[in-house]
Amino acid sequence: MKPVVHGIARRALPVVERASGTKYVRERAAGGTGKSGGASKKAAATTARAYRQLAIGLKGKTSEETDGWKTAPSGQEVAAKSRQLARLKAHSTLSESLAHGSSLNAAAVDAGRALLAEGLQGEAVSIGLNLRSKPESEEAGRTLLGMAYQRSSDPEVAWAQFAGVTDRDLIVSAAEEYYPTSIDALGEDALTLLDRSDEAGETDRWSDRAVLRTAESAFCINAFDHVRTLVESRIDRDSDAVESAVHYELTRLLDWLPGGRHLEPLPTTEGRRNFGVLSYDQPGIRSRNIGDYIQTIASIGHLLRYENLQFSGDEGLTDLFAKLREEVKDERKYAGPPAELNLVEVYRDGNVYQDIPDDTWYIAFGWYMHDIFGKSFNIPFHPNLRPILLSVFVRYPEMLTPDAIAYLKKYGPVGCRDWQSVAVLRAVGVPAFFSGCLTTTVDTLFPAPAADRRAGTLRVDWMKDNKGPKKKQTVTAIRDKSFPENLELARNWVADYAYKYKHVLTSRLHANLPARSVGADVDFEPKNKSDSRFGGLIGIDDVEFDAIRAGILDKLSVLIPLIATGASEHEIYSKWVEITADDMAAADEYLATAELPVADPATVAAAVEGLEHPAPEPQVTDVFMTVEKGETPLIARAAAAIDAHTSADYRVWLRAGVVTAAQADEIQSLLSKGTIEVLPTVTIAGQENDPDLVQAILPALFPNHERLIVVPAASEVSADIAELSTVDLGDSLAAAKHDVRKHRSSGLTVMRRIASAFGDDHDGALDFVFASHAGMSEDFTPFDSQVAVLNLEGLRNDGIVERVIGLVTDHGISYADAMPVIVGGRYSELDSEWNIRAQWEAADTPKLVNWRRQDRHFGQMALSR
Repeated sequence: MKPVVHGIARRALPVVERASGTKYVRERAAGGTGKSGGASKKAAATTARAYRQLAIGLKGKTSEETDGWKTAPSGQEVAAKSRQLARLKAHSTLSESLAHGSSLNAAAVDAGRALLAEGLQGEAVSIGLNLRSKPESEEAGRTLLGMAYQRSSDPEVAWAQFAGVTDRDLIVSAAEEYYPTSIDALGEDALTLLDRSDEAGETDRWSDRAVLRTAESAFCINAFDHVRTLVESRIDRDSDAVESAVHYELTRLLDWLPGGRHLEPLPTTEGRRNFGVLSYDQPGIRSRNIGDYIQTIASIGHLLRYENLQFSGDEGLTDLFAKLREEVKDERKYAGPPAELNLVEVYRDGNVYQDIPDDTWYIAFGWYMHDIFGKSFNIPFHPNLRPILLSVFVRYPEMLTPDAIAYLKKYGPVGCRDWQSVAVLRAVGVPAFFSGCLTTTVDTLFPAPAADRRAGTLRVDWMKDNKGPKKKQTVTAIRDKSFPENLELARNWVADYAYKYKHVLTSRLHANLPARSVGADVDFEPKNKSDSRFGGLIGIDDVEFDAIRAGILDKLSVLIPLIATGASEHEIYSKWVEITADDMAAADEYLATAELPVADPATVAAAVEGLEHPAPEPQVTDVFMTVEKGETPLIARAAAAIDAHTSADYRVWLRAGVVTAAQADEIQSLLSKGTIEVLPTVTIAGQENDPDLVQAILPALFPNHERLIVVPAASEVSADIAELSTVDLGDSLAAAKHDVRKHRSSGLTVMRRIASAFGDDHDGALDFVFASHAGMSEDFTPFDSQVAVLNLEGLRNDGIVERVIGLVTDHGISYADAMPVIVGGRYSELDSEWNIRAQWEAADTPKLVNWRRQDRHFGQMALSR
C-alpha cells in the first residue's frame, strides 16, 4: 500500500503547491512572464485539471470551477488537500511495517512517528489513547503517547507514559524518543536504563537517529562516557550503513568530548592578558548566519583603534588583525597605551566546554542563548571568562535560571541590544540598560573613499520582490570554513554595503544596521516589526542611530585600555558601573513611562447596572461554562457528565446567546441535580456578549459570590464538581493548573509572545512589554485559565476586572492570555487531574479532560466513549 500512496503523493504534491493560490493561475492565464499568453493558459489549465483529478479522489469540498484555467482553488482548500495527503503518507507506514514482518505494536510505533512527522499530533494521541484503553495494547498506547508528548510537553509528562512500558521490543522501536526523554526527565538516574540496553545488546538495534538523540541528551548532563560509547559503536559501522547526516553529527559530537579538538588548550602568551574574540560554534549547531560574524568584525574594530596595542596568540586571528588594522578609519584611531593582548577564540554558546585560559576578557554581545540540543544553555559562562556584557539580546527568558541571574548580576549592568531585553532582565532583578547594537560601530573598519562610487540596489533576504542583485544572509558554506575565513567573508559583505551598493533592501537586522553604519541607504522591512529583537532599533532616525554608535564607542574606549594594561577585575567592573550610571538612569525614566490600559470602573459598573445578579445559594455549586465557536453541541454532554458525578446541587451558567430557550430546556431535561442558567446580556465597550469580556467581568456579574468554578464546554467530567467548591484559595486570586505545554513555563515568554502579535505597531509592543514587566522581581509560571476556581472577592478587591478588560479592549488580547498576565504568580495550583489536556498529557484517573482547540474528531471520539 505504501508505495502506491507515496506514488500518488509524490505526483500530487507539486500540483498542490502550484495550485496554492489564485495568483499563480491568473498570472499565467494573463500571459505572465516567461511564456506567451497561449502557452501560459495551457500551463494553467493543465495545473488546474491535474489538481482537480487529485482533489476529487480526496475527501472534502472541491471547487467546481477548478477544471478550467480561470479559477484556482482557494488556499484553504489546497491546505485541506495537502493535510489529507500527509495523512495518507503517514497511515501507509503501518501497512508497510506489517508487510515487512514487524509486530503490530512495533508497526503502531512506526505509524505514530510518521503521523507526528507530518504534524498530525492529535491523530497520534487519539490512537495512543485508544490503544492504552485496552489491556492487550496498553503499552503500545503508552509508547505512542510518550512519543507525542515528547514533542509537545515537558519531559516529565512524556516520561510518565514511557515509564509504564516494559515490552523491550516496544522500547527499542521507540528508542529515539524513549531514552532521550528518560535522560531529560530523570537526569543521571536514567543512565542505568542505557546501561541495561547496552548490556542486552539492544543498542545495536536502535535506529541511527535514536543513537544521535540519546547521545545529545546524555551530553547535556555531562555523561560523556556514555556519549562516547554510543557514538563510537555506531560510527564504527560501515559508513554506508549509517545515515550520512547522522554520521556527520555523531562524528562532530566526538570533537566536543574530553580530548576532542574543541577542548584543546587555547594558545596563551606568558605575561599577557587574554582577550576573547567571539565565535559561534557549539555542540548543537554552528551558526550559518553571516550577521553573527559581522557583529564580531564590529567588535574587532574596538581593539584595532589603538595603534600601540599589539596582539599575539591564535595565528589565524593575529594574521587577520594585522590585515584589518590597515583599514581603520583615521578619525577612530587612538595611540593608546603600549600593551599586548593574547587573542583566543571564545564560543558564544559553547564556551563552558572549552579550555579557556585564566583571566580571559571579552565583549559578550549578541543573541543569548542558542540552546544546546534544545535542552540546556551555556550560562553561567566559563569560570575563566570575564565578560563585558554589551549589546546583549535575551532570546529565551527560560535561560534566566537562578544561577544565570546571579551571574548576570555579578557582571552587570547588562548593556542590551534591544529594549525588550532590558525589560526582561529588570523583571528578574538584573540591572540592565539599552546600549543598542554593536554593528552600528562596524564603520570603524571601513573608511570612506575619496569619491563615493556606489550604485544600484542590493536585496538581502528581501521579501517584496526578486528583481536585481540579491543575497541570503544564511550561508551554509560557513560551517566548513575556519573562523578567520568566516570573518573575512563577513568583512567582504559589509564592504559591499560600504563601496559597491548605494541602496540596500533587507528584512535582516544585521544587514540593516551594518549597511546603515557604513552610509548606505537602507529600507528595513522585517516580517514582524514587533519581533522582540527590534525594540529601539526599528524606526529610529539618524540622530538616534548616531547616539547608539557613540555610546558604544565611548564606553569601550574607557574599558579596552584598562583591560589591555592589566587593571584589576574590581577596577574594571567598578568603572563599568560608573560609566553606565547615566544609561541606567535613562532606562529607569524610559521604562516608567508605560502603563497597562485599565478600564474605567464606571464603565464596568455601567455594564452590570440594572442586571439581575445571581444570588448565591447554600450548598449549591455555581459553574460558569465557557463556550467557544462551534462548541454549543458539546454543552449537553458536559452538563450531563457533571450531573452524573456530582454529590450536590449545582447551577451551570452560560453566556447570553450561546443557546436558545429551547436548547436550554432540552439540556435541562437531561439533568437531575442541577439547572441550566443563562446570564443577562452584557455590553462592554460597545460589544454585546463578547466571550472574553463576559469572562473578564464575571466578578462583577456575581457580586455576592466569593468563588466561581470555570470549565469549558469541550470538557469530559468524571468526578464530583463540588470538590472544587472546597479548594483552599487562601490569598490566591484563583486556583488553576500551570500550563503544561512545552515552552510555557515562563510568564515572561507569554508576555513576549503577546507583544510580538502587535505586528506593525512596534511602539505599542514596547509599551506593553514595559508596562507588563513593571514591578516584577521574578518570573512566574503561567496558568491555564480554561479550568479554574476564581476568587471573585479577591479579583474585585484588587481591580483585576478593570485591568483584564483594559487589555482585552485596548490591545485585543484574549482573556486566556490577559488573565495570567495580570494575575501573574498569585494563584494556587489546582489538582492536576482537574484539567487534563489530552493532546499534551494523559492521566490514569482524570477528573476533567479538556478537549478545547484540539482536533474535532479527536475530542468527539473521546467524549463519545
